[in-house]
Amino acid sequence: MVFLLTLAFNFFTQFFQVFLINKFNFSISNIADIFAYIGIWIVIAQGGLQRPLSKKYSSLKILKVSAIALGIALPMLLLPSESKYIFFVLPFIAIFQGLTQPNITSLVSSQAGKDEQGQILGINQSIQSLGMAIPPIIASYINLVNINLPIATASFCIIVGWLILILFFSSKKTQIAF
Repeated sequence: MVFLLTLAFNFFTQFFQVFLINKFNFSISNIADIFAYIGIWIVIAQGGLQRPLSKKYSSLKILKVSAIALGIALPMLLLPSESKYIFFVLPFIAIFQGLTQPNITSLVSSQAGKDEQGQILGINQSIQSLGMAIPPIIASYINLVNINLPIATASFCIIVGWLILILFFSSKKTQIAF
């Protein structure tokens, strides 16, 4: 699940600028503005929403909603024919990712005992690193087929990761052997 969600979001982040250039003829300055805009929304999610939500809901419950919402929001980027409309979609992507990432770490951490925290979080980081390394290799080829495929692949991976989350994690604290 961690691998798929990390892989997916890196398909988006590493090829979104290529998508913007090819579909909307964006300049480097336009792309920088878009990423700043996304960053502001992620700050709002992690700085303003995460704490109150985590007081009321478990990481698992937040992740179950944020991950599927992210999987649904990403392909919405493929719909606009004018660039101004992506500004309506990007806050949802940023907020759902801003809630997904810290809750993944929390969920992984909760799966280990106190003596295993460092080890499990180290393994988690290794899995995330692998998920960050693969998208440039794959997406560079699928982008040649169609500029929408990296974003569609990202959405697909998120939904598969979400299905794994739904199938293998219950609301009870269940330790999973890694």
